[in-house]
Amino acid sequence: VFLSKGQDGLPENPEPGKCYAKCVAPDEYREEKVQVMLKPAFTKLEVVPAEYKQVTETVIVKPESKKYILEPAEYRTVYDTIWIKDPYNKLTVLDEEFANDVEVVEIKSKTGRWVAGQKDPDCPSIDPEDCRVLHYVEVPAVTRDVSVKKKVKDQTTKARRIAGKYEVVAREEVVKEPNYRTEVIPAVTKEIVRTVLVKDETTKSTEVPAEYTEVTRRILTKPGGLTVWREVPCTIPARGVVLPITYEVGSAELTKSSLSIIDRKLLVRLQEEPNAIVEIGSHTDARGSSEANQRLSERRAK
Repeated sequence: VFLSKGQDGLPENPEPGKCYAKCVAPDEYREEKVQVMLKPAFTKLEVVPAEYKQVTETVIVKPESKKYILEPAEYRTVYDTIWIKDPYNKLTVLDEEFANDVEVVEIKSKTGRWVAGQKDPDCPSIDPEDCRVLHYVEVPAVTRDVSVKKKVKDQTTKARRIAGKYEVVAREEVVKEPNYRTEVIPAVTKEIVRTVLVKDETTKSTEVPAEYTEVTRRILTKPGGLTVWREVPCTIPARGVVLPITYEVGSAELTKSSLSIIDRKLLVRLQEEPNAIVEIGSHTDARGSSEANQRLSERRAK
């Protein structure tokens, strides 16, 4: 069978006297790094203690009075409450809250590939690769679930009232003034030291940064297909011995006997003759659907 130069589907600019075979070009990918947030940023609160100062106050516990020689004054005792430490609000920091979540990350884009079917029975070529019926199969994208945390609530504070401290001071109060000759009696005082609140407890906030992880994603840059031609020997080798290579039922796993045949015959032959040509083919029986058997045959051939 003779084919004219430049015919559609043939190699461009071939060299005379050389032979070419159509090859399946693999898909080409590029990798990029994707940042995935594992834990969002949040605000951390720290309690700043209250500030106090000490104040000294002079308290009159007995006022100045007059004493009469013949009729002295009369008194009664009264009690005053003096605060020596003011009450304040005690703050407690309540923890932040997070919720577990899952983020779906695409780590491999969807692709497609060409699958060779049966040869056209009316094809005039003797090359078994010519006149193949091809169909395009789409391979879905691959995703990965990444566990992350979502912030539900920042840290807050809860106030608790702390009681102050006080002291009860007894003092004498004049009930009846004296008569006749008077004598001045000086007042009696007492020094009280008070702890006065200057600034109540407050909080200081600190921003805690988010936590990230890096995920590698493969992106399809050039789909593969039956688009590459390579130079091959022009002589067609004679068909050799067909080895009884079998698989487990419904699986692409080789049986133990098949592995032994490959080690004893095929491996030894390839080591002795590195340039030997080996044809690999695979098929299934009639059990199962055509689509399932086609996929199983392709896995076995690979």
